[in-house]
Amino acid sequence: MAIDFKKTQVQGHTPEIWRGECKILPGGFKPVQAFPVGTVLHRGTPLFVDFETMTAAVCKTAKVLAGGTTTAPRIAKGHYFAVGDVVMKLGETDKSPIIKSIDTTNSEYDVITLQSAIAGLAKDDVIVEASEAVAAADGVESVPAAPLYTPNMVVGAVKEFTGKGLPTIDAAYEAVVLYPSLNFPLLDDWLINSGKVCLKANPNILFIKQ
Repeated sequence: MAIDFKKTQVQGHTPEIWRGECKILPGGFKPVQAFPVGTVLHRGTPLFVDFETMTAAVCKTAKVLAGGTTTAPRIAKGHYFAVGDVVMKLGETDKSPIIKSIDTTNSEYDVITLQSAIAGLAKDDVIVEASEAVAAADGVESVPAAPLYTPNMVVGAVKEFTGKGLPTIDAAYEAVVLYPSLNFPLLDDWLINSGKVCLKANPNILFIKQ
């Protein structure tokens, strides 16, 4: 009698950190942002760590894909944006709408609906979590929007938000991150000008393409 071997399909995953090696800071860091239950933070994700408060913020970016609108752009999956986030188009500091909703039903992309349009938003633009832009008023100067966080560490261990217990993030202070494993863009302003490889705020974090 022939033996029928059953095969199990296992979804592949590109390692984010070279050889899996990184150096983790002692203690865990409380996330300053709220994430929906089920969100998984992958290793290598850029973080801003504040040692005074022992908190960590995910530095959120996303690339705009073709086919959306200036009010409801399509963005690549793998981002960490959430409803209520304030965003800006990189390089445009006078508009910072709030994300009203996120549609994740399409397998190829997500659609974020903004409270107001970002005029001219188009394919290959980058959106970033930002501070709110304030228009000029009588006796008050305008305040431009700006990226909310600049990374100084990266996520060192996978973290799933389950809605239970006190969530903490393990932050790595030294790592070689394989950049193609990240599904969102790094900002040039985050990186040292020479070679655009290391974080300005922490040259022990390297991003490489292989």
